Amino acid sequence: MNELSDLIPLLYFPGHQRHHPLFEYDRGQQVAYQEVPRRVESACKALAALPFTRLVVTDRLATREELLQVHSPSVLDYLQNTAQRAAVEDDLHPHQAPLYQYPWIYPLKASMRLGLENSPDPAGCFAFDTYAPVGRHTWEAVCGSAALAIRAAEMLREANQRLVYALCRPPGHHAGSDYTGGYCYLNNAALAAQILSAGGRGAILDIDYHHGNGTQDIFWQNPDIIFISLHADPHDEYPFFSGFASEIGGDSAQGTTLNLPLPKGCNDTTYLKALSHALHAIRSFKPNWLVLSAGYDTCAADPSTFFELSDTVYIEIGRQIGALELPALIVHEGGYAVEHNGLLAANLLKGFTSVKK
Repeated sequence: MNELSDLIPLLYFPGHQRHHPLFEYDRGQQVAYQEVPRRVESACKALAALPFTRLVVTDRLATREELLQVHSPSVLDYLQNTAQRAAVEDDLHPHQAPLYQYPWIYPLKASMRLGLENSPDPAGCFAFDTYAPVGRHTWEAVCGSAALAIRAAEMLREANQRLVYALCRPPGHHAGSDYTGGYCYLNNAALAAQILSAGGRGAILDIDYHHGNGTQDIFWQNPDIIFISLHADPHDEYPFFSGFASEIGGDSAQGTTLNLPLPKGCNDTTYLKALSHALHAIRSFKPNWLVLSAGYDTCAADPSTFFELSDTVYIEIGRQIGALELPALIVHEGGYAVEHNGLLAANLLKGFTSVKK
C-alpha cells in the first residue's frame, strides 16, 4: 500500500474534545466520567502512525436532513435545544464548571408527558439512563461524530475504498432512533448502514463489550440488514434489558438479529469461537457491505469490564473479519483503558490488512 487511494482513511473530528462531562452516576455514586476525549486521541495517534493509513481531519457537521434518516425530530430537538440552554447558563455563570443536563425524572406513562413541549427538563423523556448528559458542546460533538460515519459510508459507496475507519466520539451503539443513553446520543453505525443500504443487503457486527441495544432496535424490523452482537451476558452486565439470545428480530425480519452473550472472564478461545459463529451467519446472509462497531472494552486491561482478551487477539479478530472480503466501515465505539485503545485499534487494523485480497 503506497498509493493514496490504497491507504485506509482515518476520519477524525477535532471538535469532539469540547464535549467533556466531568462526572457520571454509577449505581447512585458520583464518579469520574469514563467516556473522555483521550479515548479517541489515543486511538487516532496510534492509527495515524501506521504505514497503511491516512488521517482525514474534518470539521463537517451532519445536517438535520441526514440525521432524520435514522433519528426522530423530537430527539434531535431535545439535543439541540438542551445544548443551547446549557450555553446560556454557562455564559451567565462563567466561573462555574460547565453545565451538563442529567435526567432526573423519567415520565414512564404517556399521561406524564403532557407538558413535554414546555418542560425545562425533558431529558427523562429521551434518555434511558444518566450516562449521556448534554452540555453546550454536546450537539456539535454528536453531529461531528455522526458526520464521520456518514462520510465514511459515502467513501465506501464511491467504490474507491474497501476499508474506512471513523474515529467517532461520542460513540453511538446504545442510541436508538428516539433515545440516548450509555454515552451515546446519535447512532453512528446506524447512520452509516442506512446510507450503505442503498447498495443492497448489509451486515452490522458489534464487538463492543456491551450489547448495541440502540442499533438492534433501529434495524429490528429490517429484513435486509443482519445485526450481530458479541457482548457480555445482559443477565450480569449493562444494558441489562437487551442482548439476549432469544432476541432474533421483529415479525418482518425474523433471523436478522443474532445475539451471542458471553460470560464474565471470557478469554481469547471462547471469544474466537463466538466470532466464528457470527462470521458464519454473515456469510450465510450474503451481504454486500459490513459496518463494524468496534469497542475495545473487551480487553483484559479495561478497568470497567470483565473479559480477559489479550492485546494480540485483536489482530486475529481483524484478520477473521477481514477474511469476509466485504467493503467495511469501522465505527469507533467503547473502550475505557484510555492509553490502551490505540494499541488495540492498531492491532485490529493490522489483522484486517493481513488478509490477501
